[in-house]
Amino acid sequence: MGLTITNDDGIRILTLDEPARRNPAGHGVRLALRDALAEAERDPGVAGVVITGAGGQFSAGGDIRDQQGVTDIHIARERFTVARELMGRMARFSKPLVAAVEGWAAGGGFSLAAVCETVVAAEDARFAASFGGVGLIPDMGLLATLSARIGAGRAQRIFLSSGRLDAAEALRLGAIDEIAPPGGALSRATQVAREAAAVAPLPRMLVKDWFAAEIDRALDYERELQPFLMFSEDAAEGRAAFFEKRKPAFKGK
Repeated sequence: MGLTITNDDGIRILTLDEPARRNPAGHGVRLALRDALAEAERDPGVAGVVITGAGGQFSAGGDIRDQQGVTDIHIARERFTVARELMGRMARFSKPLVAAVEGWAAGGGFSLAAVCETVVAAEDARFAASFGGVGLIPDMGLLATLSARIGAGRAQRIFLSSGRLDAAEALRLGAIDEIAPPGGALSRATQVAREAAAVAPLPRMLVKDWFAAEIDRALDYERELQPFLMFSEDAAEGRAAFFEKRKPAFKGK
């Protein structure tokens, strides 16, 4: 389901693997990630996990084509329950969890990166929180994770403007933790995960639990509201504009 699993000397590498479409993180990928992380956490041979994307891109985010299969609000709520399970597991993951970002990390792709304890990005990486462009609020915990990283005021400005960040600006703000040469994010992220595995595991879990509380609140909030927004006129217009490659004309409905 668009996910490849490999190992590098004790580090489990989870690669979003649909490069022709910039590795969208649709429902099937979220299920696969959730299950792969559960397996990695149980496996004593796994010291840490790196999440990356194939083909020089991290992830374009939620799969807009996938949303066409969501025909009623009950399906939407169930899918957000899966997203909550995935992001909750990532927020509390008991082993080092590092994102290796090349190219774009947009929308839900940005969310997947931001929840990781460390984000390593290539110099030419780009980040976008463009949910407003399709009539939605930030989801997959980004309301909490980006705010925790860069502060509430800066995060709000980015969310309300559907802002984009290059790697240098993301590093300056604190949205990411390290910059690597183009093509070098995975190598550096793997090294970071391996080094971080030396930290005592019990304090790691307790620290993560502390920070995960606010992420839980964001995940509950989006699970309640995002399904309704998905069936709004503005969201339908946003999807149509995306496929027709034009600017949306929102009406607040």
